[in-house]
Amino acid sequence: YIEDVINNNYSPSIITDNGRLRDFTVCGGTMYNSLTITYEDSISSMLEKYYSEKNITDRIRQRSADLRQIVNTALERNYKKYDLQDRQLKDTEKRDTFKIYGELLSAYAYSIPEGLSEYEVINYYTNEPVIIPLDPDLSVIDNSKRYFAKYNKLKRTYEALNEQIVFTKAEIDHLESISTALDIARDYEDLTQIKEELSEYGFIKKNTSPKGNRAKIKSKPFHYVSSDGYDIYVGKNNLQNEELTFKIASGNDWWFHAKDMPGSHVIVKSGNDELPDRTFEEAAALAAYYSKGREYEKVEVDYIMRKHLKKVNGGAPGFVIYHTNYSMNISPDISNIKEQ
Repeated sequence: YIEDVINNNYSPSIITDNGRLRDFTVCGGTMYNSLTITYEDSISSMLEKYYSEKNITDRIRQRSADLRQIVNTALERNYKKYDLQDRQLKDTEKRDTFKIYGELLSAYAYSIPEGLSEYEVINYYTNEPVIIPLDPDLSVIDNSKRYFAKYNKLKRTYEALNEQIVFTKAEIDHLESISTALDIARDYEDLTQIKEELSEYGFIKKNTSPKGNRAKIKSKPFHYVSSDGYDIYVGKNNLQNEELTFKIASGNDWWFHAKDMPGSHVIVKSGNDELPDRTFEEAAALAAYYSKGREYEKVEVDYIMRKHLKKVNGGAPGFVIYHTNYSMNISPDISNIKEQ
């Protein structure tokens, strides 16, 4: 590098990592071989372009901070709600025990003396002895009724909590997917689409302006081309995932998604071909990179033909159900995949 400087042998260039600014250099750059290096005509043009893009990136990060705060606040609230519901659900685990106590007391009522604080009987379900706590101020029949009342109350609580906890978990999954979309966002249009989703699902106040006055959203999925020439599309957010999977993809196209974590839908346009292994691996790497697991060494990715996917009934956009899928563990490294 010193010889290059002495000889005025400069190679001004900007280094990016999948579209995100990383650095700039005027000579050398071999340390960035795993990233994308774009050479510029001059040092001044390099600096002008770098700081112009950095300014936009910083402004996008600043603008996304408000949306991220909304998402994080809603997530914290739902995490606490879920923990509370889970604890309350565990408190209902004794409901069947109370039911059995009630049945046993009813069956043995005339052989149990009154005024006892407990009594041992044979549980005819297991043929094992069980000691039943009693209220000595109540008759055996009234003790039985009290246990049935406890059972019925806990049963109602259990059924209600089961519905509530499913709803809360779905809300958490939805919010975590939006948080991941904020990590992926590159420009204002991406943020606008995320804001639309937050508004649509009541996380922020809805835009009440007439539809004709709303700015047209120009955000589009990422577009890559595999080493074998197949088009690969990556959704940036839930709305794009929904459109990409259920409107753009055909039945024999392949769908990829990081397993059990928020992330993008990745679609490979197969053209009804049998895809090469390398294209499967590249699409899986994209699904791993554009997910919550992008910093992991390896990510498990599910993949399946689009025709085997179904929407979640009443679920948020981009949420799907599938079975009999394939899986692979892959590194979230997409440095060798060409973006269009």
